[in-house]
Amino acid sequence: MTDQPRPHTATGAAPLPASHQSSVPADKLLHSGNAGFIIARSAQLKYEHREDGRKLFADVIGYMNQADVNGASFFFYEEAFGVQDRIHWLIHWKSPNDYALSLHMVDHDEKMIDLLESDRVVDDDGSGAWGRAVVEGTVEERILVPQHGLVHDEGGHAGDTWVDPASHQTSVADELLLNSANAGLTVHRTGQARHEFRKEARYYAFAWQNYVNERLAGAVTSYLYEETFGVMDKLHWLIHLRSFADYQALLDLERHDPDFRRLFEKEFITASKGGGSWGRTFLDGSIADTLLLPYQMPTSA
Repeated sequence: MTDQPRPHTATGAAPLPASHQSSVPADKLLHSGNAGFIIARSAQLKYEHREDGRKLFADVIGYMNQADVNGASFFFYEEAFGVQDRIHWLIHWKSPNDYALSLHMVDHDEKMIDLLESDRVVDDDGSGAWGRAVVEGTVEERILVPQHGLVHDEGGHAGDTWVDPASHQTSVADELLLNSANAGLTVHRTGQARHEFRKEARYYAFAWQNYVNERLAGAVTSYLYEETFGVMDKLHWLIHLRSFADYQALLDLERHDPDFRRLFEKEFITASKGGGSWGRTFLDGSIADTLLLPYQMPTSA
């Protein structure tokens, strides 16, 4: 009798977190919770070079992480349920000044130059290895800076980050916080606040985030960021999930939690501005989610 193929049984397990892409100890890693300045970079791989491109960028990420660029962390993600073969990086810095260190590496570090210019991607058209792997014009960067300024601390900003890191936005215990290094998956949410209601939009974003972080502590952690050097009043959330099941828990809050539902009905806009709930504070159709799964680095044999 011929053996029949066995049906695949899903385990529901989350991917390895992005921290497995770096050899830096967990307590030393920069991530979405403790960084002062984040670059969210994305690119579209050419279908014919999808495997070579992933391998190339995984090698670049691995090298950058071990180079100790003033503690910067580089994490590599796949886009899920979105555009096929679009890849993402979250690059975490203490301050914008550190970005110059990576530029110096690209221009002067022999190993980095070899990674970016060697024939790791076939069919040379003169554009360099990484350039052959991606569709022209698709590499994009957005600067994310932890939201600050709505709550004024009398003590002022302290520390070696550009602004207070995003973990300061929540009172949840540190051991229950998720971030870009230890989460199984991350939802990158963006939304365009209406200029007239820019503060109200941020108050709503914080209220939504605070409830989620406290109600789902240990399973979901959200941080809020400003897009800097980009579109004014473009807000970003990095919503970190322990597993796919926790995304369902997040959806269930809105469906079944009466206190959370009341948040959507709350009048965030004063009567002097015409009143209204959170829905008036954002441009319609501007809130979008991208699901990021940590790229699974090959394990050593």
